[in-house]
Amino acid sequence: MLLELSEIKRQLRLEDDYTEEDELLNMIGSAVEARTVTFLNRTLYETSVPGDDPDGLVMTDDIRMGMLLLATHFYENRSSVSEVEKTEMPQSYNWLIGPYR
Repeated sequence: MLLELSEIKRQLRLEDDYTEEDELLNMIGSAVEARTVTFLNRTLYETSVPGDDPDGLVMTDDIRMGMLLLATHFYENRSSVSEVEKTEMPQSYNWLIGPYR
């Protein structure tokens, strides 16, 4: 997983020693990565792109931030819609990740 559990916890303002939802947070991290790779139609890499992947992309800070924002959205909105407002995906995610499509 490209996002570390500790990184997701920092984004969500959860203490490192809070482990009750680690399984959920790891699942969210994996889902965010899968969604981002699918959205971009490109494989993301931490440091360098292998020579045999011409469409590969090194994960930049704005991609990482977009992924963390999406993780926050998934954590805080555990249903696809809410009683207050119906939304699909945070606009900031599309703004940060979209240019890499």
